[in-house]
Parts: sequence; C-alpha cells; structure tokens
Amino acid sequence: MYKSIEELMQAAGCTAWPTRWNEIFDTVMADFDQNGCYMTDPAYYDMLHEKYGVLNKYLDLFKEAAVAVGKREPLARLLALLVAALQDRAHIDADLKEFKQPLSPEGTHDLAVDMLTGLALFAMVPYTAKKLAHRNLPADIFHYIINNCEMCVDYYKARYGAPGCNLITWYQLPIEGHLFRIGRLEIQLCNTFRGGSVFANDKGERITLCHDKRIHCDGFPLGSYGFEEEAGAFDATLTETDTAYVGYPYLPNGYISKSTVTLLKSEWKQVLTNGDPVIALHIPAGGGLSPEIVDETLAKTKDFVAVHYSDIPYKAFTCSSWLLDPQLVDLAGADSNIAKFCKRFTPMAQKSQGNGVMNFIFFDPDRRIPLQDLPEDTRLQRALKQHYLNGRVIYEMYGYFF
Repeated sequence: MYKSIEELMQAAGCTAWPTRWNEIFDTVMADFDQNGCYMTDPAYYDMLHEKYGVLNKYLDLFKEAAVAVGKREPLARLLALLVAALQDRAHIDADLKEFKQPLSPEGTHDLAVDMLTGLALFAMVPYTAKKLAHRNLPADIFHYIINNCEMCVDYYKARYGAPGCNLITWYQLPIEGHLFRIGRLEIQLCNTFRGGSVFANDKGERITLCHDKRIHCDGFPLGSYGFEEEAGAFDATLTETDTAYVGYPYLPNGYISKSTVTLLKSEWKQVLTNGDPVIALHIPAGGGLSPEIVDETLAKTKDFVAVHYSDIPYKAFTCSSWLLDPQLVDLAGADSNIAKFCKRFTPMAQKSQGNGVMNFIFFDPDRRIPLQDLPEDTRLQRALKQHYLNGRVIYEMYGYFF
C-alpha cells in the first residue's frame, strides 16, 4: 500500500498530476485493495468487443497490455486512479491539463507504460454508448465514435514505431460523442470561436479584428517560431465605443496589421466573436481534398447536425491546421486541392512553432530527424523539406468560413 499519492506517483514514474486527485486518492486506493483494478483483466476487453463491437483491430494488444500493467502494482494503481478521474466528467478537462503520463525511457518501448492511458480510455466505452443512445445515429457514425479511441495506437505506432497512446486529452472528444467522421472530414461539435471578432456590412464585406493577443512587430503572434523578439511588439486589443469598434485587422495572409481600423456600428455588425459556438473541422490522413468531395462533406454535415444534434448550435466552421497556411498556395500550386481547401478559410495567425508539418507529413513530432534526412517520397514532402531547409516553416493557422 502506498501511503501517499506522491509515493505512488514516484513509483509509477508520473511527474505531474492534478492536486484534486489528493481528494480521491484514499477512496480509490481502498477500492483497489479490496477489488483490484478491473481494467487489468483481459476479460473486460473481451466483453467490450462482444457487447459494443470495439477493439476489432487491437483486441489482443489491449489484453496483453492489461496483463502487463496488472503485473506492476504502481501502474495498476495509477490506472485505477486515472479511470476514477475519467469517470468524473465535470473535472476531467481540468485534470488532464495538469497530468503528465509516465513515459518509457528515450529510445525504449515499455508496453505497460506506453499503453497505460490507452487502457484507461476504454473504461469510458459504456458511458459513450449510453450517451449516444438517444440520438439515433446511423450505425456507421455510432461505430466510428465508439471505436475512435482505438486509433490512438495507429497514431503512436506511426511516430514511435511501437504501440502506445499519448493523446488522452484529444480522445475526450469521441468519449463525449463530439467527434465523428462524415465523408472526408472529422467533425468536432461543442467548439468555440477564438482569436478575434468578425464584422460584416450590407455589401457582403467582412473584416476580422484580432484581440487578446500580443503581436510581434512583423504582425505574427509573439512567441511563434521566428517571431520571438519582444522589441516593437504590441497588444492587439479591440475597443468598443458607443458608435464604433476599433481594432487591428487580420490581413489576407493571416498576419495582423500594425494599424487599427474603425468600424462604424451604423455600417458594420458583429457576426462572430470569441466564445461563439462553431463546428471545428479536422482532416484525417488519407484521401483527397477535391472541392467536390469537401462540398459534399459539408452539405452532409449540415444535414446530419440539423437532424441528430439540433440541440447544439453553431455559427461557422473553423479549422486549425498547417493546411491553412497561405504559403501552401505557392508551395503546392494555386490549382492544387490543398490550395483550394486553404482558400475556403479566412486565415487568422495563431501562436505556432511550425510542428504540424513535422507531425503529420514527416511523422516526426519531436523533431528527432535532422532536416536534411527527412523523406522525399512525394512532391509535397520535397517542397516542404526544401522550405524548412531554407529556414522557413509552415505555421498552423486558424481560420473560419460561414
């Protein structure tokens, strides 16, 4: 028995955890002493597979990982604690911001350690199934949501060469039923707009004003790669008077102007602002992005949400991705599907280190591979590699359209 949470976390190799877990520690440990942790029993995963149709690809792997965790008491106790935290849906988002999962030593792969959070996710399958039951979702959408957490293994293997899970925060979206796939895109509900306010006039013109950001003198959010110098930086603020809005507009390339504009309330109406509900779009790997495919996906999404999620409002579509960087129009070609997808959005620069390309194109999120050794298997890889070798990066941009 571990007398304190600090003692347990040290034994489990966990370096950071929520202070709130001190409140549930004794209760969870007492239950563990009496009943163990059901997540270390391979039969639990067989039950999930048979009852909910999950784990169609990695059932044996999850059972093997469960046994491996069960043989190491500190990890088994941590798993029990993590499951208890996941089941408290009111606090889990805040909890995960403070939690750092144990990691295998650099260059090694410990199945019990690497799969620990992946196992914990599957404690929530019954919760998700129950939550979705009243929405009468089509079978393919339901199964995509309920099976989504298994994809954590593919993501990890592609980047580290062995099974694991390091995206426990991301997978709270499908657990809540807020992430599913329609056509070419993944659709995220219950998202909110950020980065500024959008104004429209009777002529159909729109201007997006940035606020609540500190901006480098060259117009990009301070602290981004290549925009670290404080000299000349300014705070982009939005000022509202009785007659006008005054602020710093986003430019066509997503940068922020150093000069303010004044929008008279008699001519301009605020149509979108920070905190407004939006649908966020994500681009899964594989498949094309032709305008026809994207148009069809968006049309189906609008119809689907109207029928099955009519209680969840939204004002616009948004995306946060390296695919929204206007530099891609030149790199990929103005007539490319990537460029056409990029042009759908009004770009808004956000703080970025340019790691999206490394993660999703070169599968090197930690930048372990020297730039000169990055693969050149596709035309896009070659163009992006040269771009980075030239000292430039592709930034993850935020953007929206109505």
